[in-house]
Amino acid sequence: LNRTHILLFQQITDLKKENFNLKLRIYFLEERMQQKFDGPTEDIYKINIELKVELESLKRELQKREHLLIKASKAVESLTESGGSEIQCVKEEARKKLQQVEDLLTGRIRLLEEDVKAAQAEVEKAFEIAEKEKVLRMNLEEKLSFAKNPHQRDLDVVPALEEKDRLIEELTLSLKNKEALIQHLQEEKSQMESPDGSLSSEKVRELTAALKQEKDCELEAVKMEFRNERNCFEKRMQSLQEDLQEKECEIALEKKNGLKRDKTIQGLTIALKAKEKETEELSSEIEDLISSLAKQREAAHRAQLLKFKGAEDYQIALMEKETVLAELQSDNLTKDTENRKLVRRIKWLDQELNDLRQEREKMEKELDEAQLQKSRGDKTINDLRNQVEKLHGEMIEKEKAVEHHYNILLSESNQKLHSQELAIKHLTDSVSQKDILLQLLNRLNHLLKAKEDLELRNEGLITEKCTSQQSAAKDPHSEENKESEYEELIHALRKEKHIYSSLVKALKDSDSINSLQAELSNIFALRKQLEDDVLAYRNLRKVLEEQIREIGRREEETFSFCGDQTSYLSICLGEHDRFQTEHLSLEELKKRVFTCFLICWVFGQAVDLYTGHLFYFLFFDLASLFSRGRVSFKANLSCQVEQRKAPAFQSASRNGDILH
Repeated sequence: LNRTHILLFQQITDLKKENFNLKLRIYFLEERMQQKFDGPTEDIYKINIELKVELESLKRELQKREHLLIKASKAVESLTESGGSEIQCVKEEARKKLQQVEDLLTGRIRLLEEDVKAAQAEVEKAFEIAEKEKVLRMNLEEKLSFAKNPHQRDLDVVPALEEKDRLIEELTLSLKNKEALIQHLQEEKSQMESPDGSLSSEKVRELTAALKQEKDCELEAVKMEFRNERNCFEKRMQSLQEDLQEKECEIALEKKNGLKRDKTIQGLTIALKAKEKETEELSSEIEDLISSLAKQREAAHRAQLLKFKGAEDYQIALMEKETVLAELQSDNLTKDTENRKLVRRIKWLDQELNDLRQEREKMEKELDEAQLQKSRGDKTINDLRNQVEKLHGEMIEKEKAVEHHYNILLSESNQKLHSQELAIKHLTDSVSQKDILLQLLNRLNHLLKAKEDLELRNEGLITEKCTSQQSAAKDPHSEENKESEYEELIHALRKEKHIYSSLVKALKDSDSINSLQAELSNIFALRKQLEDDVLAYRNLRKVLEEQIREIGRREEETFSFCGDQTSYLSICLGEHDRFQTEHLSLEELKKRVFTCFLICWVFGQAVDLYTGHLFYFLFFDLASLFSRGRVSFKANLSCQVEQRKAPAFQSASRNGDILH
């Protein structure tokens, strides 16, 4: 836009310079006309006035165009602010319209240049006619001055000459020249009439009539051409004005070609200057010829005036005058031919210049189109780059938004997963607790069943024990059998310990390690207690064997046997039981001793019957019942065991009484 504004202002300044140059040319032409022509200048002034009017109209058009250019620049700025797509459409339409306007304006400029050339040619013709009239007038005045002295009869011709001078001043330039020549010939004819000169007068009349007809025809043709050109020019002006009014918005791009027009106008001005020089040279030559002709005519008139005294001299003068006229006509014909040749040459040069201009304009148009295409390509590239940058920025923003959204979703999902993991852990803990409780319940059920079975068997075992005790007193080998049974029991316990160690390793590899380690640690603690109790019971067995030996010696002394049993019980239960044996009654001590024997026998049978968890729980319960007097498992289990033990103790007491 800045470039277009600069070009528009440059074109405006160039047009102002052209107007100033035209004004100077008009001023110089007026000065030349005043210097060369002192006669009537009405037509010339009219032409000058018309040219001034045209200049003023052109100035107004330029002002209008400047206003339109300002409006167009404002509109272009508003369009640039409004939108890119609309600007491109408007620009394309404006370019098309401006190309049309440029073509119209170039045609108009050419027409104006041709009109200027025609006006210059008419001015030069007017100058030539004025010079010819001056020469003829001088000749007439000289002839009148020579004619007044020798002849008094020529005094009657003076008022006619004055009237003719007035008519010459009033008529137009072309008509004045032609009529002056005709009147001059008629006056000479009237002055030189004689009986012998009838033939020459007829010839002069014929020549004057022919010249008058030719000149009238030429003038009419010139006038018709000028009128036609003027009408065409006016029509074109009207059409151009209408086009300019309709296409005011399209003049903004007109100034782009201002530099080109300046160059073409400069070339035209140079060509016009060269042609003006040629015309000046031709005019100087014509003036020289006219001056020589005037001198010859003056010499001829002088000779004729000197020879007016005699008829023969007069006829000779007429013949000489006719010869001079013939020479002048021949000179005029030659000059006309030369002028026509020059005109043809000028036309040929003008055609060549026009062809060259057209070629140059075509090349410039092609260059403009190439530049426009290049500018359009650059604009499209810039637009595409801007679009790519915008898309890249939008993609980055979208990626950031998506990343932020996914981060939020991930955080939410992580929170959900964490909460779910916590819930799963809680559930797994609860499930593991439930599994443990279920296992404990199953074990309790198995233990209860085992207790019931043991209670049923205890009755038979008690009876068998009683018989075995009775036979033990009699058979010392039974003690050795019992020792072997105790050794087998310890060996079985070691095997079970090995089995439990393998089970612990397997459980560590499983998923429920954390939930079962506490239980296994408790089981190992109970196992250690069981081993300690087994060792204690082994020591107790040794003590019992010793006491049984003593009992064999003291069969008759029952009370001493009971005392030994109380001491045995005190040794057996001193480390493991909380209760004091000194405060126990005799029946309670008997029951305790019987239960100890019962436990020893049960251990021997339990290894074969219950290898596993049930054996350990049962053994632990029985051992803890007699060794420490408390239950390490839960309250429900202890209560149930105690409830189950009550009938066993009752049956044991019954058997003890029987044994006793």
